[in-house]
Amino acid sequence: MSNGHAISAVTKTLQTLLAGATPNVSMLPLDKARDGAASDEQLNLFLYNAPLAAAFRNSDAAGLRPGESGGPPLPLTLHYLITAYGADEASAHGVLGQAMSILHDHTLLGPQEIVDANQGEPPSDVDRQVERLKITPLPLSNHDLFELWSGFATSYRVSAAYEVSVVLIDSTRARRAPLPVLRRGPSAVTGGDAVLTAVLPPERATVATPGATVRILGSNLAAVTAVELTHPLLPNPVLLTPLDSGAQVRRVQLPTATVCGFHQARLVTDRPGVPRMVSDTVPMGLGPVIEVTSPATVPAGAVTVTVQSRPPIVNGQRVLMLLGSLPAASVSTTTAAGGDSSSVTATFASVPAGSYTVRLRIDDVDSDPVRYAGSPAVPEFDPAIQVVVT
Repeated sequence: MSNGHAISAVTKTLQTLLAGATPNVSMLPLDKARDGAASDEQLNLFLYNAPLAAAFRNSDAAGLRPGESGGPPLPLTLHYLITAYGADEASAHGVLGQAMSILHDHTLLGPQEIVDANQGEPPSDVDRQVERLKITPLPLSNHDLFELWSGFATSYRVSAAYEVSVVLIDSTRARRAPLPVLRRGPSAVTGGDAVLTAVLPPERATVATPGATVRILGSNLAAVTAVELTHPLLPNPVLLTPLDSGAQVRRVQLPTATVCGFHQARLVTDRPGVPRMVSDTVPMGLGPVIEVTSPATVPAGAVTVTVQSRPPIVNGQRVLMLLGSLPAASVSTTTAAGGDSSSVTATFASVPAGSYTVRLRIDDVDSDPVRYAGSPAVPEFDPAIQVVVT
C-alpha cells in the first residue's frame, strides 16, 4: 500500500510526536546533531538502520486476490536513536525522560496522525497499509552503543533506541490479474435467531451492482424485517426491506445511490415488545457499472481507455482499471458536482494487438465483465466493454 516515501513519512511523524517534549527536534547524523555553542534543550532523532522484517519477506502484496500474482512488498523495521541535549546533564535527562514517556504511551502510529504530520510532503500511503506501525523500545548493548557513536567520531550522549515496525513498501513490478472463470462445477449450499451465511450477487452475475436484487442466504430468515448495510464512506447505515419470504433464502434490492467497495451486511429482526435482534455480519462486494466511452478500436502501443462509472467514485477510494489482465500504469477520475457517475481515464503501456475486456476495480471490487447470451444461455465476456487493439 505504501511507496518509497514511507520511511520519510514515519520519521516526520515521530518528529511531530517528540515535539511534545521539546519543540527543538532535529533529524541529523550524530556528529552534526549539536552545535557546540548551543545551550537550549534539544532532541535528535537519527535513523541508523533499516533491516528487513523477516516475518514478512514472503507475504502477499496488499489487495492481492486469489488467482492474481504480484511481487511481495519490501518489509522494513526502522531503528532510531533518540539523543537528548540541554544546558546541563539534568536538563538533558529531563528532555529524554519526557520523550520516552511520550513513546511509552504511544505504541501505535495512527493513520490520521501520519497524514497530519506529512502535510505538503510527497504522498507515501503508509497510513493506508493494513499492518499498523508499532513503536517498541530497542535494547542496545554497551558494545553496540560504542560502535555506533565511535563510527561518527563524536562523544557519547545519553540516548534511547526504538524500532518502528513494520513498514511495507509495495513492489513496483506489474501485477497480473486474470479474468474470472466463466464456468464452474456444481456446488451446494447447506443450511430462534436469524443466522446470515452469505450475500450473493443476482443469478448469472459475478458481482452485485447498484440497483440489483441480491440473494440473502442463511437460516431462520422468515422473521427478518430488514437487511442493514454499512460502509466507512456512508454516514449512516442503510436499511433495506426484503422483497419476499423464506426461511433460508431472501432477496433484497440494493439502492442505486450508494458507493462501491465492500459493505458489511447483517440481518435485523424487529418484533413487537421484544428487543431488536441482529445477526452476525458478512461482507458484500458492490461493483460499479461501466460504459466504455473512448474509441473501441485503438492502435497498439500506449493505449488510453476512458469509461463512465456508476455510481460516482468518492474521494479517497482506490481505483484501478484492467485491460484484460493488464493493470493500468496511471488512472485519473473526474466527477461532476451532483453527477450520478464518474469519468475514469487510464493509460496502459505497450499493449500488443488483441481484444481486451475492460474491468474497473474500486476498493478491490471489480465491475462485472460477463453477460449471458444464446439459447440455452451461456456466459461470455461482454463485447460492449471490450477494446480492440490493432
